[in-house]
Amino acid sequence: MNGQFHVPATGWLHALDMRVKLCMTLVVVVLCSVWGNWMFLAAMLVVMHVMLLTDHVPARHVGRLWAVLGPLCALVAVIMLLSMNAYGTGVLWQLGWWRVTSQTLMMCLVVVLRIADIVLALFLTLFTTSHADWVRGLTGLHLPLTAARRMARAVNVVPQWFAVFRERRLMRASRGAGGGFAAFGDTWAALRLRERRASVAALTRGAQMHTGSAKPTVMRPAHMRLADWLVLLIVVLVAAGVAAMVALGW
Repeated sequence: MNGQFHVPATGWLHALDMRVKLCMTLVVVVLCSVWGNWMFLAAMLVVMHVMLLTDHVPARHVGRLWAVLGPLCALVAVIMLLSMNAYGTGVLWQLGWWRVTSQTLMMCLVVVLRIADIVLALFLTLFTTSHADWVRGLTGLHLPLTAARRMARAVNVVPQWFAVFRERRLMRASRGAGGGFAAFGDTWAALRLRERRASVAALTRGAQMHTGSAKPTVMRPAHMRLADWLVLLIVVLVAAGVAAMVALGW
């Protein structure tokens, strides 16, 4: 693990501007949260898998995501089936006080598809955006450079924590020490130390230095290409079409 969600590849999603991918993710999250049509949710799930496949993201990374997402969705479905036994009238199966209705199954399907769509939409950007692309994209949204760097580091705090935890656990095992809570404490201490070193390194390179009217900038600013504009146009058209279908009550 390299301490990032980013998966190195050379596909079209990796080359896409970070701001377009962020807009795409936000649109998918909003549409899936607003519209509960199971066919639309299932279609979005298939489309996002096809996008990752055509971007040449290794299947093992998508499999690792589903290794966590699958049990979570199953747990949510089981909890809903157990707690919504009185919902609906079309009883499909009954055991004592507990019954399963067609309405309950449909609601479970919609909720599980929503969770899967939203999580996959987030990882669509996380898998295909490097730390440098995060910084360039956020500064392209007129965020200060220091704030963009902090946000880019915060995005990858979870994989960084697991990478450091694995290192600390191996170091403790090589010394004959056990894991457990001590390894967790070492991990948080190591993460804080890395953040402090990153801040010190930035300060020694002139970050936050008073330079009058001059502002610090990235070496290669974000630039929208024709392909980025075309993808953004497609996203806007799809969002408008779905909004129209929702307004018409489809």
